[in-house]
Amino acid sequence: MRQLLRTLACLPLLAALAGPASAETVEMPTGSTLMYTTYFYTAGEAVIHGYEADTAVRVVSMSTNEPVWEGTVGVGQTRYVPTGPGVFGFLSDKKAGILVGTPSSCTVVGFWLRDRDGFHRSDHFYTQLPSGGGGEDDRLVVWVVGDTELSITDVSTDAVVVERQHLRAGSRLEITGPDLAALRSHVLDVRASSPDVLVQVYQDEGYTVPATSGRGAGREFLTYVGRTTNGQNDLNLISYHADARVRVADVDSGETIWEGEVPGGSAHTLTLAGRTVRVVSDREISVIVAPYVHYTGTYAEHHFAMGAEGGGIDNDFILPSTGELWIFSYYADNQVQVHELASGREVWTGTLQAGAVRGLHPGHGFYRVRSQRGLSVMGGAAACGAEYSPAAGMFAVDEALMAAVVDIQQQRIDEAASRGQVLSHDEIHAPLSAVELEQAVDSVRASTGSSSFKAAEASERLRSMVTE
Repeated sequence: MRQLLRTLACLPLLAALAGPASAETVEMPTGSTLMYTTYFYTAGEAVIHGYEADTAVRVVSMSTNEPVWEGTVGVGQTRYVPTGPGVFGFLSDKKAGILVGTPSSCTVVGFWLRDRDGFHRSDHFYTQLPSGGGGEDDRLVVWVVGDTELSITDVSTDAVVVERQHLRAGSRLEITGPDLAALRSHVLDVRASSPDVLVQVYQDEGYTVPATSGRGAGREFLTYVGRTTNGQNDLNLISYHADARVRVADVDSGETIWEGEVPGGSAHTLTLAGRTVRVVSDREISVIVAPYVHYTGTYAEHHFAMGAEGGGIDNDFILPSTGELWIFSYYADNQVQVHELASGREVWTGTLQAGAVRGLHPGHGFYRVRSQRGLSVMGGAAACGAEYSPAAGMFAVDEALMAAVVDIQQQRIDEAASRGQVLSHDEIHAPLSAVELEQAVDSVRASTGSSSFKAAEASERLRSMVTE
């Protein structure tokens, strides 16, 4: 599939400048080179992880449309890009990971790894660990949700950190203390024999917990909730639509820590200290470890919300913040509403274009952000934090959309052949009809699980696809 998709093209940085789409038809790309293209917001830095040889990358400022960094990243290599705060375009000829925030300049951070497809559950991750840490509570945790063979290599030194070993579903592997300190600033290569591991870097609270499925929403979650904020952290349980019956238990003892109902459209917070927990719900929920109850001042951390569908790019988010919100749009003419969750107070209403970000300072609280089209939303405060950007989630959307285009083109060829006709190049690549557009939307939804993806979004992506 990858080789086929590389005969097609993806979204350019100036998608917001594309002309209006026809209500009945949408032009299809006919280029020869695929550039994986997306946007990301960061408070100061970007660390790019390469997964394939000679991955050509450009990072471009959306405010000036000027390159910030351009170069090549190899297998297992990282490139540190001191971007400064803002929104940036990311273009690469092969997939790569993007760690954003301040993972080098401010290292008291917590985050979960994403692979080159933007997935939390995988068989292969590269990551560069922070250069410093928050204290004795720091740890790297490999959560195992299916029987697998695991190995970890220090790419920086070629040393074997974890010899290949068999781990059973439900187990975990932790690296702490001097062993972790020896890996500061090093790049790790985490490999498993099956896509059944999730990896947590804990050096502070301020992170979204992925479900064991790898999505940001689900019915089972595993996480370490530490002490690196005055000795305790907050575990926030979020239910978007329906009342959820939730149980939080200690992983090792099985002890029930809390059991109760989280009403739809609300959140429940537990303050914990040094607990390894399993969260189980009878309905899909989201989980964020970030200060809300135990610390009500401005706290320097960043966390992306994953949204109601758990993909990170969504049109409905609920999240806590100790002071600020950053709202980033992946689509043009995107109407956004922000309300305080408890009171319903309107914080901001407005329209964002593709590649635009809105920074808000609503203060300490829980907030709900809704939009017409795809957003990503970050909460927190100040310039200290680290998260893998959910922007890589657009790769899956674009690949699914382009695969649908290929299918539709072949469908046209086959239907013409059944009538004894041979289509010209222009006929094969003619604009999508309204029926074909809906077919493409259905295909993307089936492939990505995103029920919020709409024809207008498909139109915008398709009409903006050009060759590099």
